[in-house]
Amino acid sequence: MGTTGHDVVIVGAGFAGLTAARELHAAGCDILLLEARCRVGGRALTRFLPDGTQLDLGGQWIGPAQTRIGELVRHFGIDTYPTPEHGDPVVDYGGERRTDVPAEAGRLLAEIDALSRQVPPERPWAAEQATAADRQTFASWLAASGHPEQAQRYVGRVISGGLLAGSPAETSLLETLFYVASGGGVDALLGYRGGAQETRIVGGAQHIAERMADELPPGALRLGEPVVGVEHGADGVRVVTRLAAYPAAHAVIALPPVLAGQLRHDPPLSALRAGALQRQAAGTALKVHAVYPEPFWRADGLSGLSTSDSGVLTETVDNTPPGAPRAVLTAFAYGDEAVALRRSSPEERQAAVTERLGALFGERARQPQEFITHDWLAQEWTRGCFSAHFAPGGRTAFGGLLHTPEGRLHWAGTETAVHGNGYFDGAVESGLRAARDVLAARAPFSTGRTARAPFSAG
Repeated sequence: MGTTGHDVVIVGAGFAGLTAARELHAAGCDILLLEARCRVGGRALTRFLPDGTQLDLGGQWIGPAQTRIGELVRHFGIDTYPTPEHGDPVVDYGGERRTDVPAEAGRLLAEIDALSRQVPPERPWAAEQATAADRQTFASWLAASGHPEQAQRYVGRVISGGLLAGSPAETSLLETLFYVASGGGVDALLGYRGGAQETRIVGGAQHIAERMADELPPGALRLGEPVVGVEHGADGVRVVTRLAAYPAAHAVIALPPVLAGQLRHDPPLSALRAGALQRQAAGTALKVHAVYPEPFWRADGLSGLSTSDSGVLTETVDNTPPGAPRAVLTAFAYGDEAVALRRSSPEERQAAVTERLGALFGERARQPQEFITHDWLAQEWTRGCFSAHFAPGGRTAFGGLLHTPEGRLHWAGTETAVHGNGYFDGAVESGLRAARDVLAARAPFSTGRTARAPFSAG
């Protein structure tokens, strides 16, 4: 196969692939970054309505503990703003409207937080009783927890839905605890002020990715060129797209697991690697935006934040940027509710969501000027969001492979991250790690270029 061509070909120009590409280029490597879409950013996608109203259709938040993505924001001088909080949240708990989480649900969340501290995110499979916890679904653990049924239902929705983008029956107790540990705990993950949802990006999260791409050398990024296969051997790789084939010394696969597993690998991936990819199902979250002339909920003393233990929506947030011409209320459905919405017609889906918004925020919420959905599960080059998670039993059986190269193939993506798994920060961490793995494995550069100090985000 030979090693003529590029030093490294990176597949996927989301935050993981962009980070790996920038780091390897800074280290003196001749790199090529291939992206199926006609844009960069992966699961970050920013759209502006004709009047300038900003919508982040995918990932949008960063928090103070997410140091790697935060350093990129500072590196590029990108402005940020806090998530709006102009009043009280709505907590719909057993049909009762509250402004705080009931103590019984708080105790259950605290127990989950305490259990997560017993799971080392670097090696969750090494936690005490990890195998038993990985065989048990989070739903079955909740049912046996001894906490009130109402608390079980509420916590199952906000943890499995709001964090893992599914239902409690889809993932194991261990997978859930790993995710909580990876993100720094329950409060950090669920919180806005001081938490993972504290800050938004002026110009949208995709703007960060675009600035990262701007720092790559001319010709190093090819958009609209889907990779269909990867040939790999002891002496190099050959990455095959619909348009061409690119030989290289190494390849970094920075794709969601469902897409990485669909590539044609020659020779086939090892049985364990294939098993790891097959057992990571993408999330089923559905994110919708309702656009109004003004943020009327603020005048009613409400923040636009809500969580619910029933109904089609698990949570909502005021997504109105400062000075925006119109207001945006964003809502999320997860798991079974998200699947049910997808079975509905667009008109039925809008009616179901706006009816629920009306129940939470009043009659005006039932009549948005615009209703916008971007279904990541339907996107050919994503197939789900926020991220993917192991099915029960998968973390202990296959989790150790996520960080391990297979010959000259290296793996990145937020699903492979130790810290910030499922977030932009985890994607950046994974790109840095993949780049380090490549640099450790490479022979001396054949390009003759002078290596520069690699960019370090964190």
